[in-house]
Amino acid sequence: MSDYFTTDELAEFLRIKPRKVYDLISKDDIPHSRVMGKLLFSKKEISNWISGEKINNLEATNIPNVLLGSHDPLLELAIKHSKSGIAMSFDGSIQGIDRFKSNQGIASGLHIYDHSLKSWNVPLIKNQLNTKQIVLMEWATRQRGLIFKSIKNHNMKSFKDFRGKRLVRRQPGSGADNYLQYLFKNENLSYDNYIYSDLAYSENDAVSLILSDQADVSFGLKSEAKKFELEFIPIVTERFDLIVYRKYWFENSFQTLLNFCKTKEFFRLASNFEGYNIDNLGKIHFNSE
Repeated sequence: MSDYFTTDELAEFLRIKPRKVYDLISKDDIPHSRVMGKLLFSKKEISNWISGEKINNLEATNIPNVLLGSHDPLLELAIKHSKSGIAMSFDGSIQGIDRFKSNQGIASGLHIYDHSLKSWNVPLIKNQLNTKQIVLMEWATRQRGLIFKSIKNHNMKSFKDFRGKRLVRRQPGSGADNYLQYLFKNENLSYDNYIYSDLAYSENDAVSLILSDQADVSFGLKSEAKKFELEFIPIVTERFDLIVYRKYWFENSFQTLLNFCKTKEFFRLASNFEGYNIDNLGKIHFNSE
């Protein structure tokens, strides 16, 4: 017998309509997890919930061993090479935080800049996750800027020089889209000044659109531009962090990843990523109360 209810099973158990279950989920009023897009409900947590015991998301068990949030090419390689067993589901910084809050993963990557406070990631985490038992760990700093194919005698310096061209659009809620909109505001630009390309959901996808001549310019990472011998003009050095539940920080899978990041193999991999600085990998920028 399964230790979990499906949505229909829970509705039948509670003698309510499935629509009411979804309403409880939307308000985060009922303990739940989402695995591969499917909602599951721990029978033990539901029993505690019914009896009136406070469900602390931080103590929740059975959170999927998944890394959420923004895509980082070096992080993806490290997870694969470390054999940590962590699965990956990248869909952007903001979406990753929303899914993290719903216990869909043990950690999430982000690179969101607070323009008023001139700070990376910490203000957002304090606002969104201060009640959770989490740590915010630095992964790397990365150079981000204009990526485009070599143009003879070009004089391109900023996004203004690409007006009317095909721009790679990153998904709303991604760190790249967040910072690009900040740049556009400062330069009196908007997406309407460009021709849309397909949405890119990862750094790799963004560069692929340039290489396949489906777009003219992307706001991407120096490492990806240099890997494919594309032109690169730096604009910002961003900080990519990981939010991790403290409980799962000490679990075998995440510790396996961290230990791999101390090996010669990892440093060899990282040396191929131009524009990266991993000197502060592991530094804690926020530790919730």
